[in-house]
Amino acid sequence: MPQFILMTISYIVSLILTFASFFMHINGQTSLEIANRFSVIFAPMNISYVIWIVIYLFLGYWLAMNMKKTSMKQTALFSCINILQALTIYVWHHELFIVSLGITLLLVLYVFMLYNSYPLNDQSASGRFPFAIYFAWATITFITNTSFTLTAYGWNGFGLSTPLWAVILLTLGGAIALHIRFHHFDRIYPSVFIWAYIGIALHNGFDELLVTTAALFLCGVLFVGILFMKKNPAHQK
Repeated sequence: MPQFILMTISYIVSLILTFASFFMHINGQTSLEIANRFSVIFAPMNISYVIWIVIYLFLGYWLAMNMKKTSMKQTALFSCINILQALTIYVWHHELFIVSLGITLLLVLYVFMLYNSYPLNDQSASGRFPFAIYFAWATITFITNTSFTLTAYGWNGFGLSTPLWAVILLTLGGAIALHIRFHHFDRIYPSVFIWAYIGIALHNGFDELLVTTAALFLCGVLFVGILFMKKNPAHQK
């Protein structure tokens, strides 16, 4: 019971702060007002962030279904994930972008560890499924925040254009998604990337045709990977 109470409290705090950050002025501004202050090409359109509703719904379901089933490791990881999510929001709203980037990286690693605590054949909503969604979106958030932080600090891109760097990041993200699809037998992770890449394409439209084209092309590649990429059954666990 103490484990469940700890996870529930951390979940509620994280949920409230996450959604409050989109609608309330924390430190005088919402999270999207900060994000929209700079022209960042590698960024989904604002409506893409409704995926947080899906994430927290599945996390809540996982929490309810695993009231007495979680190990100490899973309890600690789940609680730390929620704490890190809350910390990310706090430092983001205080414009500590580099600190936010470091915490987001930790968040990605912790979600991956919890995700990896389930076997490959566990695709259930009370098992690995919620963390597949969270892991994918946390990865996208880390890449997006990296792009935002570099833009905010006036990085020159080693002479390469901003659209070209966006295409490089899109390709890197696509490669990560296909890696997870193959090695972790996961269709959900790349599906979230498709959602994000569609959002990036809509965000840029015809203003950045190279980026939009690359995002849509990679959506197609990921979709094909979801349908046809299979791991050798002898290597599945």
